[in-house]
Amino acid sequence: MVSPDGESAEAPRAREAEHRARNTLQLISSLILLQGRHSPDVAAGPAMASLLTRVAAVSAAHRHTVWIDGREQVELSAIIREIVGDLAKSASRDSLTIELDLDPVLVPGRLGPPLALLVNETVGNALCHAFPDGRPGRVRVALRQEAAGLEFCVEDDGAGHSSPAPGFGLTVVRLMVQQIRGQLDIADLHPGLRVSVTVPLPAMQSSR
Repeated sequence: MVSPDGESAEAPRAREAEHRARNTLQLISSLILLQGRHSPDVAAGPAMASLLTRVAAVSAAHRHTVWIDGREQVELSAIIREIVGDLAKSASRDSLTIELDLDPVLVPGRLGPPLALLVNETVGNALCHAFPDGRPGRVRVALRQEAAGLEFCVEDDGAGHSSPAPGFGLTVVRLMVQQIRGQLDIADLHPGLRVSVTVPLPAMQSSR
């Protein structure tokens, strides 16, 4: 069913659900902050901070939701800019240069949260692990719209295969790549590391 202005009848309900999701994520962030302030375990602080960045990444995906012809889509380049900006601010590393080379890309709404988490983990790992002992360096974040799909890439000139560090972050990356039916490639650049994720066009079209 379509309204006189061309909008599907389901679109207002979908936008209302999106608004509720954003409010829920804000509530979760508040609870995490509250728990962190009252936790006697000092070691819990970094874990809480990491969890907050992941919730913030998902929230960014919801903030950049747009509706085109009654279909939910997200502006991936806008999500990347917001997340990278937040991570750079948190890292407070003046010795690092971050370069953004982003095509304007719209993807189905269902791909927004997992792609946002991919951005958060890959860029966050580069900033945290690629440049030990305060060494200077460069991180390049690129997004390309290709005929066969899209490619997201994070490349640094840092320590090499020690980053991204094996652990929970890389586990999250692999799970998100699997969820979006993408392909993950990690290459040592000597020096540095390149982490790229490709998402084929069928995966991008399946919800349209």
